[in-house]
Amino acid sequence: MPDLRISLPLLCDALATAVVAVLTVQALRHWVGDRYLVPSGSMQPLLYGDPRHGDIVFVDKLATAGARRRHDLVVVSNPSEPGQQLVKRIAASGDDKEACWINIDDSGDIWLGSDAQHMSKETKDPLEARTMRVPWAQWRPGTSAPLLDLSALRDRAGAATLPPIEVSAATARGLFTDDARQARRREPGGRVLPNGFLGPAKAVDACYVDVTGARGRTGEDVGVKDVGMDLELDGATNDLLCSIDARHEVLTFHWRPSTGCVDLWRNGEDAERADLPPFPAGVRRIEFGLLDDRAFFIVDGRRDAMFLVARSSRWNESEPGAPRSYVHVAVLDQEPMPIRGVRVFHDVFAYREHTPGLPDQPGAWPRPVEPGTWFLLGDSAFDSRDSRQFGAIAQSSFLGRPWFVVGPWPRCRWLAP
Repeated sequence: MPDLRISLPLLCDALATAVVAVLTVQALRHWVGDRYLVPSGSMQPLLYGDPRHGDIVFVDKLATAGARRRHDLVVVSNPSEPGQQLVKRIAASGDDKEACWINIDDSGDIWLGSDAQHMSKETKDPLEARTMRVPWAQWRPGTSAPLLDLSALRDRAGAATLPPIEVSAATARGLFTDDARQARRREPGGRVLPNGFLGPAKAVDACYVDVTGARGRTGEDVGVKDVGMDLELDGATNDLLCSIDARHEVLTFHWRPSTGCVDLWRNGEDAERADLPPFPAGVRRIEFGLLDDRAFFIVDGRRDAMFLVARSSRWNESEPGAPRSYVHVAVLDQEPMPIRGVRVFHDVFAYREHTPGLPDQPGAWPRPVEPGTWFLLGDSAFDSRDSRQFGAIAQSSFLGRPWFVVGPWPRCRWLAP
């Protein structure tokens, strides 16, 4: 028979240790951080949502509501379902006196202002807004990408290369005139990309590729205009033509890495010029596209190697019909360019529901955002229940900021602030 005089003190110590551990864990969960299962697809593709298999996010509860800024991710109490939480992105803050009114136009752009009569389109920084890029199609050597036209690529010593187009820069301008573009569209198959160019096989729409590699169907019948391409290279030194092709115009960056000179053409005609740092030893990454009415071209993620051009008032901005946007790239050089990866993306799309309502009520646009509140939106606008339905939400409902995806293991990753 065991000696109870020894066992009981040990048992009491073990119980006391267990109680302290449980209380410590609960205290940490209450005041420091906790886990949150993303149950729905409202933040796709940034966060994978599913009632059983969604991303499990660690929420930093030491973060304060006062430190949150526009575009930050927040976890808040669900105003419609007590005891439940929501993860959304701040679109506007009532404490920002210059941007405490919000509107969403038919193209998905956000407008902000101090009142309903003084509003301007939001313009995001292309580098700071990287986390708001939505993958639409992506490719790496050895994989398939049905939405991309990869016919120009060649296999060279086991690596993918993009051969140069057999025209001079002066002749290439003619590829982007309105007459040349219309002639391509009249050809059998209605080709948009010029021969030798790499880019989407169809116009970019509002759907996405999620973190599992699956393509969502939501938004595939909605065209978007803010699109771009991210090229992963292997020390490339080639002159490039990088184009954003819309219904009414094509904007083309002609970049020469040896000198750093980059010209912007509009429909083949000179529009703007910049002198970036030269890259005679080659580059690893090229990003270009259109964001909030500004064309951008970025080399190796460097701010001093970014060319950002706002649309000129001299340009005709009319675009009949829904957006129909492409991005494509070609090489103007003697040597093929090695390519290690391609990603076509679009900006987070904000869909405005056309719900009738009274002035200053949830159904009316523009909408005021009162002091002490946030107007919250989900990244997957078609699948999100957010401030478009339940209005701005009090900052006092803030529970913490999503910090890290802790599971499932294959999807673990850091989340930008």
